[in-house]
Amino acid sequence: MTHTSKDGSQEQVADRQAADGAATIREGAEDTFGKLLQLVRSVQNGMQNIDDRHGLSGSQLWALWQISARPGLRVSQLASALHIKPSTASNLLDKLELRQLVRRERRDTDNRVVRLHLTDAGIEVVKDIPGPMQGRLRGALGKMPQPVLGNLRQGISSLLELMGESTRHGVVQPKA
Repeated sequence: MTHTSKDGSQEQVADRQAADGAATIREGAEDTFGKLLQLVRSVQNGMQNIDDRHGLSGSQLWALWQISARPGLRVSQLASALHIKPSTASNLLDKLELRQLVRRERRDTDNRVVRLHLTDAGIEVVKDIPGPMQGRLRGALGKMPQPVLGNLRQGISSLLELMGESTRHGVVQPKA
């Protein structure tokens, strides 16, 4: 669509509107990117303080936290709670077991089922965790109005899809 201005020159109104719209989208994307970085840094900083005290990674501390909340948890349940693959959870547990913080038990008639428990040393570590930063994030999400939370969930899911990631069984997996 063309438009004749007061001085007689013609402008491409549609082109200008499209350019203005693209600039607005870019600005919105940059602002959103900044907010996501701020959120990630906030979680990382909170976990770093805890990591330094115990010499454990945030993932290891979160695994201990999950096991303390649900003694007897299975490896697959832990993996689901941590949003990781069972093989990754198993590797993480190997490290915790080496530090004598976790023990694996096979009590059922089916020896394939492994139940996870904290050792006394693991219980002491969990007692010293002042509440993981992820708990702070989850608490804030729990306070959000349901419509806003639904929009956030939908937006994050769309973003993951656009990045070539998909979620299956709570685990973010790259698309093949």
